[in-house]
Amino acid sequence: MKSLKYSFILACSITLCSCFNGPTSQVRLIDNPTANEIKLVIDGKDVVIPANSNIKYTFEYGKHNLAYNNESIDFVVKPVKFNGRGFINPTQSNYMLHTFIYATDNTSDETYDKLFEKSLNKVDVILDGEQVEIDLPVKVVNDFFIEDRDNRWDYSIDENIPDEITENINKNQSYQSRKIKMYRESEYLKFLQEDWLEEEDEVSFPNKPKKLSEINQYVFPKLDLESITCDEGKKYLQDTLDKWQQLFTLTGSDVASKYEGFGGYDGMHALLGSKKLCPNEKDPEQTYSKAIRPLDDALTKGRDIYFFVIK
Repeated sequence: MKSLKYSFILACSITLCSCFNGPTSQVRLIDNPTANEIKLVIDGKDVVIPANSNIKYTFEYGKHNLAYNNESIDFVVKPVKFNGRGFINPTQSNYMLHTFIYATDNTSDETYDKLFEKSLNKVDVILDGEQVEIDLPVKVVNDFFIEDRDNRWDYSIDENIPDEITENINKNQSYQSRKIKMYRESEYLKFLQEDWLEEEDEVSFPNKPKKLSEINQYVFPKLDLESITCDEGKKYLQDTLDKWQQLFTLTGSDVASKYEGFGGYDGMHALLGSKKLCPNEKDPEQTYSKAIRPLDDALTKGRDIYFFVIK
């Protein structure tokens, strides 16, 4: 076992069994990194989150509505193939995913510098009132749903980054490891002040929240049925969408027991298999294949995401 220290350098149609014994809900953190209390309304229930704090909220599988700041969003909570973690960011505040590089003492400067350069991103910052672009080993996100499927991190907002990590390596082996720590913006600015910024520097990061109606994360797609010239395919897809809409009216174990047939591996396999309904001689322009592509993409990308936004 060997300990590594990090160095920091900065540069600018389906028959289903109704029996189900698995999870029927998902607990999600809802974070409020602002200096003010916020109030949400979830499914008609007031939920207050004090300043600079968070709560854990249990969402039963099924459709939900969340309202904040005179806007609202509808979404469906569903099962996933592989568990992940994430949280809801109703204020659409900035969060920083900063990359630390841990290395053994015998790591060469050249090796370390190459790893560090790979971690850099062009990031917009507001420095002393002027927006500039600099290189930082950080990714800035402000999505409503922040999920580790799209934003990998090793240490979350309430976890400290260690000075050392331990790995199973040979005694004299040169070894490096990258770890990502997520920060709230205010905490990240303090971190920068300690390691880089001058005391008199005024730094912030641009933030452009979207209207909830404009959020395009994990949206369940709307499909163009009228573009399909193959009648068999059009009927199949219409029946499939009708079943999805029925699924969205269910809750808890009913969603869990039926989801695999629609959105899981079985559902995706059935959707792709339905292309046989529209062979080239019936659909020379492949209108059916083109029409189902958004649904196939949504199911593939959303396999490990707990939410579908409904518009």
